[in-house]
Amino acid sequence: MLLSKKYIKVIIVDDSRLTRRMLRNMLKSDPLIKVVGEASNGFEAIDKVLSLNPDVVIMDVVMPEMDGITAIKEILKVKPVPILVFSSITEEGSRAALDALEAGALEVMPKPGGTPTVTDLKNLKDELIRKVKVLANIGRARLSARLSLLALRLKITSTSLETPGIIDKPAPTVAVIASSTGGPQALMKVIPKISVAPISALLIVQHMPPVFTKALAEKLNRVSIFKIKEAEDGEEVLTYHGYVAPGDYHMRIKIRKGKPRIELDKGPRVHGVRPAADITMRDAANVWGPATVAAILTGMGRDGVEGAAAIKAKGGYVIAQDEKTSIVWGMPKAVITRGLADKVLPVDTISTEINRILYLKVRECRIGWLT
Repeated sequence: MLLSKKYIKVIIVDDSRLTRRMLRNMLKSDPLIKVVGEASNGFEAIDKVLSLNPDVVIMDVVMPEMDGITAIKEILKVKPVPILVFSSITEEGSRAALDALEAGALEVMPKPGGTPTVTDLKNLKDELIRKVKVLANIGRARLSARLSLLALRLKITSTSLETPGIIDKPAPTVAVIASSTGGPQALMKVIPKISVAPISALLIVQHMPPVFTKALAEKLNRVSIFKIKEAEDGEEVLTYHGYVAPGDYHMRIKIRKGKPRIELDKGPRVHGVRPAADITMRDAANVWGPATVAAILTGMGRDGVEGAAAIKAKGGYVIAQDEKTSIVWGMPKAVITRGLADKVLPVDTISTEINRILYLKVRECRIGWLT
C-alpha cells in the first residue's frame, strides 16, 4: 500500500485514442491512481516521461513514428520507471511484447480481442489496477539496479549452443521453475545456464496470458541447450526438453502407460492465476519424488508455496530468488517465510545450484540415466 504519495502517476502510451480512453476510464475508478499524461507514439512518450515523472508507464508496442520497444529502451536510459506493456494478443503482438520485456518492461497485459463482455472489461480493469499498484511500489533504486544488470547481461544466441548427442528418453530428474512479475527477464538469466539436459527436463510456469507463453517459449528456446516449447496436451516429458505452461491452462503431469505425460487443465484458477505453479509442482513431486528441484523466481502473490511444500515432503530441493534481485519479492518471500527454501540465491547463481543439485539427485537416487 502506498503511504508516501497522494496518488500513483500514470502515463498511457497508445496510438489508439479509443484504447487510451478505455484505460483512462478504468484507472480513474481508483482514487489512488491518476493519469497525468497520454502519448500516441514513442517520441511523445519520451517527452511525457521526462516532463511528468510518472510512477508507471502503460505502453503499446506497435505504434507509428517510434515503436514501443525503441521507446522503452530510450526511456530507461535516462529514467528508471516501471513499464507495463499493453499489447495485442496476436502472434506478432505477443512476440513484440516479449521483446519489450527483454528491453526492460516489467509486465505485459493483453488487449481485449473481439467484442469484450462486461465481465471481460471488469476483469481487465481489476487486473490493470492491481498491476499498476504493484509496479508503482517497486522503487527506483531496485529498478535502477535491475536495469544495470540487464545492460551488462551476456547475450547468448542459439548459434553458440551445441546440441548434445543424447537420444530423447523419459526424464529421470526434473527442474520446475515458477515466476510472475519480472519473470521473463529472470528466466533469460537462469535458463541459458542450465546445462543438465542429458539427465533432466524443465517445467516452466510463468504467469502470462495465452499466445504470449508461446512467444516466451520460442525466445527461451533460442538461448537454451534444452529444446523448449509451449506444452501440448498428452506429450511425454523427455530429457533435453523444456515445457512452458500455456497461458490459461494448468500444466498437470500424470503417469500414463508408465511414462510422465503432460495434461492441460482448465480447472479453477489458483491464487487468481492459471497456469498455477502449485499444481505443476505438486504433480512433479508425485511423479519424480526426491529427484525434483524447484526454483521460485520473482513474482507477486504466493503461488508456489504449496507446491514447494509438496516437493520438500517428497525429499526434493527448493531454491528461492533473493529479495535484492527480485523485481517483486512476493512468491519467493512466501516460500522463504514458510521455511521451505533450501537456498536463497541471487538470480545469476540459481542455474548453478540447479545443475549441482540435479547431478546430486542422480547419484542419491541411483538413477541409471545413461543406460
